[in-house]
Amino acid sequence: MRIVESSELSNYKVLPFDLFTENKSKILEAGEVLTPGKLIMLKNYVRIYAEDFLDGEEEQKKENETKKHSSQRLRNFSYESLDPEDFSTVINKTSAMRQETQIKIKYFYKRIFDLFIQGFYDDGILKMQSLVNIIRNEVYKNLYKSGKGSRVRLMGEYELCHPLNVAIVSGLIAKKLEYQPRAFEELILAALLHDIGKLKIELDGESAILSTNEEELKEHTVIGYKMIKEKFGLSESIARVALEHHENNDGSGYPRGLSNDFIFEPAQIVNVANCYDNIACNRTHSIVANNREVLREMLDIGTKKFSAKILYTFIHMFNYDDLGDFNDMMV
Repeated sequence: MRIVESSELSNYKVLPFDLFTENKSKILEAGEVLTPGKLIMLKNYVRIYAEDFLDGEEEQKKENETKKHSSQRLRNFSYESLDPEDFSTVINKTSAMRQETQIKIKYFYKRIFDLFIQGFYDDGILKMQSLVNIIRNEVYKNLYKSGKGSRVRLMGEYELCHPLNVAIVSGLIAKKLEYQPRAFEELILAALLHDIGKLKIELDGESAILSTNEEELKEHTVIGYKMIKEKFGLSESIARVALEHHENNDGSGYPRGLSNDFIFEPAQIVNVANCYDNIACNRTHSIVANNREVLREMLDIGTKKFSAKILYTFIHMFNYDDLGDFNDMMV
């Protein structure tokens, strides 16, 4: 509300705002024609108040404050603060991971992904680095001893489970290959981000879409590389995993048709883990029921696609007699 002088009102033919007395009683409404008689009538009031575009500014200010608080709520969370009861998801009842861990790790990843969608890249990467520590310190507690691929997999929502499964399996392979701690953690982070190029950030930075066009989908490796370097400010080695994780040992992959040792080894690891989880999730032409069938598919693909060193390190991690039906494991 603001005080309106009669000299201002004489400039209007049509009233652009509501007029009120000191007691907030309405005198005239916006849109009324200001006849000479109405102008004379208004001079009888000691003070006249207007509710106009300034209130729109107040509304905008309130809206901005609401957005600010909403943004703070979106950004201010930690793994420890998440309540598993707030998130409904599928559980792998045979997993070597505790059920609470399965729920929280998926919930945590979802919250991080929401940060990326909203354009909070710095916050998202900090949380991703926390997730690397959670995988290293909490998820791997019992996985090394499991011997069964079915027991190391998260099951349920593909968009949540896939990046987590790829990161977990990649880390297991790297552990077998005796990666040093820094390279080990960097690989897990790279695996978590390997498909980030599928997230197409729009120019306004406020919304995102997941591309479903096949040709655009093939571009996710290059897009991911650029995002990791330019938007996230991460290292070349992490970005190269996003760029090269679809390159094949025989040169038939994309985007550059690299082959053999020209492919970055961490990208070769993620390629194996990525293919393994996609087959297990029935995202390929083959339909599988259990982990042995997945391993058989991987061996059939063989060194045409995968580095022999990485493939056989991976195959030897798991028991070939893992015959439990994936569908029976999910609750």
